[in-house]
Amino acid sequence: MKRRLWFLNLILLALLAVIAVRFQQMRQEARERAARNLNLPVKPEPMPPLPPVNAPASLVAANYADVAIRMLLSRDRNPAVILDPVVPPPVKPMPPLPVAYGTMFFGEPSIILGLQNAKGGQRIYRKGEAIGEFKLVSFDAQQVVFEWDGKVIERRLDQIMAKPSDAPPETAAAGPAKPAESTVTNVTTPASGPGTVAGDGNRACVAGDTTPSGTVVDGYRKLETTNAFGRACRWEPVK
Repeated sequence: MKRRLWFLNLILLALLAVIAVRFQQMRQEARERAARNLNLPVKPEPMPPLPPVNAPASLVAANYADVAIRMLLSRDRNPAVILDPVVPPPVKPMPPLPVAYGTMFFGEPSIILGLQNAKGGQRIYRKGEAIGEFKLVSFDAQQVVFEWDGKVIERRLDQIMAKPSDAPPETAAAGPAKPAESTVTNVTTPASGPGTVAGDGNRACVAGDTTPSGTVVDGYRKLETTNAFGRACRWEPVK
């Protein structure tokens, strides 16, 4: 048993000796290699040329205008002029449309119109004529076209047709004065008979007149005709 231990110890000592010798050799090789590399002359490489330096641009005052314009502590330096808001003009109200009392399509077409809440009653108008602030552009048996303030106003004839309550009051002819009580008892609003005198000598029909065609009143005969455009009514002088 002891021999084996002595034999194992000798093997270990021999192994340590081999390791020490090998370590010494490697250390010597490293020193020689370092001595060779450190003693070699190094050839310096030429440095690349430096890029040319551009000269700074000259200062221009206009490039720094924003510094003065947008200065928060001095807003009056802003050259932008603040204009007052534009207030649109008030919208002109359109006056009431004329009232229609009838149309006539024999010969040159015409229409009987009158202004609302205005004196002067009704009369015959033709295309292109002015009535108050309106201009009569065109009309037929169904529709009437006016022009007002540069705008085109279209209405159906039945929308502007006069009602019995819209008929203008008749003005009594001048005559001798009458007692007050007789004036009060005799004043009536005619609901039938000839209306205002037209330009051709005929008289227009009053709105709501139910007098039969052919009736003669005050020297005028009522004449009603029907054509493709609708019903036309007039009073002609009896010849």
